[in-house]
Parts: sequence; structure tokens; C-alpha cells
Amino acid sequence: MSAPFRDDLRSAGPAWMRGGSPAADFITELTWEQVPREVTDRAVMCLIDTLAAMLAGRASASARAADDLARAWWPAGPATSIVSGSTLGTGGAAFANAVAANAVDIDDCGIYTWGHPGAQVVPTALALAEELRLSGRELITAIVVGYEIAFRAGRCVNHEQSAVHSAERTYRACGSWGAVACAAIACHAHGLDDDTTRHALGIAEYDSPDLPMMRAIDTPGMVKHGVGFGALTGLLSADLARRGFTGIEPSLDQERFGPYVEDLGSDYYLPRGITWKRYSSCAWTHPALLAVEKLRTEHPLPHGSVARVVIETYPDAARLGTRLPRTTEEAQFNLAWPVAAMLVDGRVGPEQVADARLGSPEITELCRRIDVVVTDDLTRRYYLSEVNDPEGSDSAVVTVTLTDGTVLSSGRVDHVLYPEPGWTLDEMRDKFTWLAAGRLEPASIPRLLAALADLESADDSSVLMRDLASSLIPVGAL
Repeated sequence: MSAPFRDDLRSAGPAWMRGGSPAADFITELTWEQVPREVTDRAVMCLIDTLAAMLAGRASASARAADDLARAWWPAGPATSIVSGSTLGTGGAAFANAVAANAVDIDDCGIYTWGHPGAQVVPTALALAEELRLSGRELITAIVVGYEIAFRAGRCVNHEQSAVHSAERTYRACGSWGAVACAAIACHAHGLDDDTTRHALGIAEYDSPDLPMMRAIDTPGMVKHGVGFGALTGLLSADLARRGFTGIEPSLDQERFGPYVEDLGSDYYLPRGITWKRYSSCAWTHPALLAVEKLRTEHPLPHGSVARVVIETYPDAARLGTRLPRTTEEAQFNLAWPVAAMLVDGRVGPEQVADARLGSPEITELCRRIDVVVTDDLTRRYYLSEVNDPEGSDSAVVTVTLTDGTVLSSGRVDHVLYPEPGWTLDEMRDKFTWLAAGRLEPASIPRLLAALADLESADDSSVLMRDLASSLIPVGAL
């Protein structure tokens, strides 16, 4: 016999809401005064880096399509699209700017995420800063919230990722956990309470895009890491929660993931958890690019004298392949093209992976001379690095045979991801200047860098985006 229906249970509220939530407490209670200086300084560098990536990607076909959609769907509002300079609804600006930030793959990578937090966190925080007229300190604090939640949400979403060591593995790309991080930013900026925030996180996780990342490696397209949908889903989720919409228990509240969140507010991952990119390509190519740079430093390597190149690497990097790219996305998710471009141009920036450069006969011919070999040692080291084993490393060996028979080897070159060594504020300013050149009016670049350096004293941080928008060179002129 079935149990009688008990109407009183309907108003009891979800059982998962009766316990505490370190994640919601952190999101709702964090203030500028609580955040260590090294963390806020790092957040400002992340802001500079992501703005540079947005500028670098704004003329891409994917960014222009996203901006066109945003102007059609959210044609009026307080927030700025860095692609067209248009003012749009908050969600539309965050969506378009996120796509631009990831369009040429020169945006940051984050620990435990297997992907790109800044391309979602920063556009979302900037759009909310314009909507709510946040102060500089409030904007920086919102960025800190976004990154710290992104690291933990990424770890939850892909917690089984590093245990699968085979060509069959897959994982959910950036927009999946990014939706949760962007919901957290919106909850913090709007001053939502703990219960509403927990529902927003649950809505964002439930409605987050699935994003099977390895399929995008095999058949690259503009979908890339789904960052635009991560930003938009997070904003929608927080707005729904504000209106009484309820969600599932977020992973951040589940007991099994307690160790991932219990240190929120006491141990900040941001100072050691970000890798900033010097190359406009998938991070799996970077060990090989570093190896080529080493060879170029030690030996004269005119590309016309290169007869053959062998790249020794690990399975994920090898999966990028050596096929000749037809689109910028295929060039970014490729191993041979960036290596050949480095040998020819000595640099892999947005120009080397742009659609207009894909017809280069020098790079194309060199691509045909590149072979990729997966070795047991580099594979073992790579998988150890994914579980933070001290013996692990993200490495490659590049061997170049010249037309005169000379054989040059880089030896094993390691790409240190976390913490990324060597970046200073001056180097970040140089990166911004490099990527902003030709995309902003020249006189505006030092002015914007000065405003970013003094951001914490700004009463209204939205002035930054208005100044940037007024300095944009129209996409059609690029």
C-alpha cells in the first residue's frame, strides 16, 4: 500500500539548503578589505591580460558574429561590446566580449579548469560593473570571486578527468564550469543572499552547456570552449534566482567536494593558479613552441634550411594533429602550424593564426615536413602533472634536421603551468601594448594602462570601458 500524501512536506524546502555553504558564504560576504594584496594585484593583471585578448580577437569572424547576434537580441543597455563599441544589454555585452576574448586563444588558463577562466570572468564582471556602476575596488573583488569559484567549479565538473589516461577520454570545456563562476560574480555584484546564491549556482550548473571538448579538438569550429555561453548562462541563472527560480544542489555544496571549497577565503589560488599566454594557440602546443624558441636562440635556423622537424610529445598534444588548417580555429587547434609559424616568423601571435595568413607558402611547406611522435616518458610525465605530482611536467622535444644533414635537438623542454614563472606587471603591459596596437588609437594605450594601474581608486569603474570604446579602431578598418 502506498504511503499517504503529506502536504506539509511541500513547504519544508530542499534538504540540501539546510546545511551551510562555504561557497555561498564566500560569494556573498567577500569584501575588498579581506582580500590579500597579492591577490588583488594578480586580479588586475588578469584584467589587463583579458582586455588584451579581447582586443586581439575583436576582428575575428566568431567575435563579429557574436556581436551581431548580441546587437540583434540585446540592442540597448548599459554595457559595452568591445567588438563594435555598441552599448548593449548586460548579457549581450558579456556574451560578445567573452567570444572575442577567446577568439585567438591568447587568453589565460586556470588551475583545475583545463581551460580559460579569464575569458568568462572578466567580460561578465565588466558588464556588471557598467550596469551597476561598480567602483574599481568592487570590480576587482568581483573578478577575484569569479576566478576562485572557477577554479573550484572546474575541479568539480571535471573531477574524474585526470584519472582517464587514454585517447578515449573527454571532458567538459570552459563554459560548463564557467557558467557557475559567472553566476557567482553576478550574485556577488547584486548583493544576493546565501539562499538565492545557492539556487543561482544550482541553476547555472544544471543549465550549463555540455561542451565535449575533445570533439572540438578533432573538428575545430567557432564553438571552441563555449565561453560566451558560460558568461550568458551565469548571468541568466543569477537573474532567474533573483526572481524566485530554484535550482538543484550545486556541486560546490556537495559533501564529496567539501575539500575543494573549505579553504575559500583562506587560501587563494589566484596568485599561483593562472598561466598567461605568450602564444596564440592551444596550450598543448606551448612546450613545442618553447623548444623551438630554445633552438632558435642557440642556432641560426633560417626556415629554408629546415629539411625535417620531429616533435616528441604526449597524446593530447599529438591529437591536435598536423593537418593544414583552413580556418583560424583549425590553426589554433593544431600542432604543426604554430611550430612552423614559429620557425618562419619567430612568433606565434594573432597574425600567425589569422585566416589571412593560412595561405602562407613558407609556413605551409614547412608544415609538410613536420612529424609528431608520442613517447612513453613524455606521456607519463604529462599525466603525472595532471595530478600535481612533483615529477610531472608538460614537455616536448623538438629535433630539427637541416638540409646539410645537421641534426639539432632541443632536449626536453618543460612548460611550467602553475605557477607561471616570469610574468611581471611590466611584461603584462607590454603584452597589452602588443595586442592593442592597430586595434586602439595609439594615444589611448598608455592612458588606458594608467587607468588600469589606478583602478582601485576609481569611484566608477565603468569609465574604463567608455574610454576604451571611444578609442576603438572600427573593425572594418582593421
